[in-house]
Amino acid sequence: MRYLLGDYTTEGGPGLVVAGPDGLGAAAAVVNPTWVHVGPEAVYTLTHTEPGFAAAWRLGEDFALDRAGQGQSTGGDNPCHGTVDPSGRWLLVANYGDGEGGGSVAVLPIGEDGTLGEATDVFKLSGTGPDAERQTGPHAHQVVCHMGRVLAVDLGADRIHAFDLGADGKLTPAGTTALEPGFGPRHLAFLGDRAIVVGELANAVAVGSFDERSATFSFLAPVALPAGEVADFAALPDIGLEEDAPRPLPAAVVPDPERDLVYVTVRGADQVATVDPADGSLIRSVPVGGAWPRDAVLTANGTLLVSCQHSGVVTRVDPTGEAEPVIEWTVPGVTCVAPLT
Repeated sequence: MRYLLGDYTTEGGPGLVVAGPDGLGAAAAVVNPTWVHVGPEAVYTLTHTEPGFAAAWRLGEDFALDRAGQGQSTGGDNPCHGTVDPSGRWLLVANYGDGEGGGSVAVLPIGEDGTLGEATDVFKLSGTGPDAERQTGPHAHQVVCHMGRVLAVDLGADRIHAFDLGADGKLTPAGTTALEPGFGPRHLAFLGDRAIVVGELANAVAVGSFDERSATFSFLAPVALPAGEVADFAALPDIGLEEDAPRPLPAAVVPDPERDLVYVTVRGADQVATVDPADGSLIRSVPVGGAWPRDAVLTANGTLLVSCQHSGVVTRVDPTGEAEPVIEWTVPGVTCVAPLT
């Protein structure tokens, strides 16, 4: 099995790179490809810059990466997540925005050959939250397709927005769900009929359900995730990080349908938490073997591959804790692990 790794080139990362059992391949020259999505016709990268850009890539012989068409503006700053809609016609992008807010959701058309066209819509979000540092405006952090709707997770306004996507590539609001003030939703996932959302700012997880008719969610009370001991940044390689230890901040949500469990990476505490999707309760928490775990993917043998950004490694983690984490690849600033199917 091979994977595409995204990273921060501004933290020394190589760019978009293929990783496999024989190590790393040659990197494609793209700045800060911090999110990677493997679509049916091409691979898509998002550059975490101001302004943001999306690009399409094809895998050639020996897994060489070749640019497909022209890169396109995402219509906003610092895009951090994207996905292809079920029809395969649209790349949906969450633009985080800048420090003051400015979050938006962009729709970019996908041609028959997988190349991208100019955005057909950039829907600007609105709203604030109580966190004076992180919620002065909207911050789209993820975009998900579910039950025919486009769902945008807004960390800045403590909301999940639902949209209808028209045949013309335009977004129409369909419903909005407000979460607890200061929750700071980051990522959302589904396991059967259950929805699981993590609050980056609250260091908590909430489970609930999505009502297709109203396009809104009903969530149980949030459950705290592990705090642990935060990483000592002063002990890490000098890549321009602040030395003050950060608060724990959850990131990725990974469903495990076979075991009916959900895994959540928690940065700062540098743990993977195993959560019961019935009520959000914490089952266990294990170290990831690196600092600042961002993305994670579940492998066929039930382990997780975790991108540990600030230590610049991808580790293999046994969420049961029965085996110690091991380093699979060394990639400075690594943020995203996308399986190649």
